[in-house]
Amino acid sequence: MLSNKIDQGDGTSVKRNKEAKIISIQDATCMLIETRGYEKITIRDIAEAACVSIGLIYKYFPGGKFDILKEIGYRYTDELLMIEQPENVDFNDFPGYMRDVIKNMQQYIKDNSSLVKALTLAALLDGEIVGEVKKIDLKDKHYIAASEFFCRFNGVEIGDKDPLEVLMYWGLTVKSVILCDMIYQLPLKSEEVLTNLMVDLSLKIWGYRETN
Repeated sequence: MLSNKIDQGDGTSVKRNKEAKIISIQDATCMLIETRGYEKITIRDIAEAACVSIGLIYKYFPGGKFDILKEIGYRYTDELLMIEQPENVDFNDFPGYMRDVIKNMQQYIKDNSSLVKALTLAALLDGEIVGEVKKIDLKDKHYIAASEFFCRFNGVEIGDKDPLEVLMYWGLTVKSVILCDMIYQLPLKSEEVLTNLMVDLSLKIWGYRETN
């Protein structure tokens, strides 16, 4: 009991405990989607797998299981794009940055192919996930931050286009190509050829022009 009281008085410990539970919920959700499929799992299933209460899940994720997926996506996007670590990004090398981003996306999908296939199947079946995707607010702070981050690179010129729309087109294009290759195994000479293709498409979408 004593150690419990100490933890409650320690803000850092409480925060770490909260983060650990959130990650546990997210990991449990991914595992269940891989093994059962998105539409077949319930919040009760997730609670049992994560060893937390149903009430705690709704406390952190009021929108249920799709809210959990959105937060996983936000966390992954922040890490992938290094939005929270701009000091580690060379804003004079957009092609190099884009190549790293795309390679990391390819690796992520390889490492999580079962999860990606399960979510793709759910979408193809026009299930609950489709309706939830349509509700996504592109004005969300995460999307705004990502679109503004891309526009910080020297050579990126989108004119009077809406950065959020450009981000959406870019994301759809790159993800579609990667998913198509995962499902059909495109007849390309190497993965590097596919990477080059996506980098070229990305540079065109973002209106990149090499600067001196």
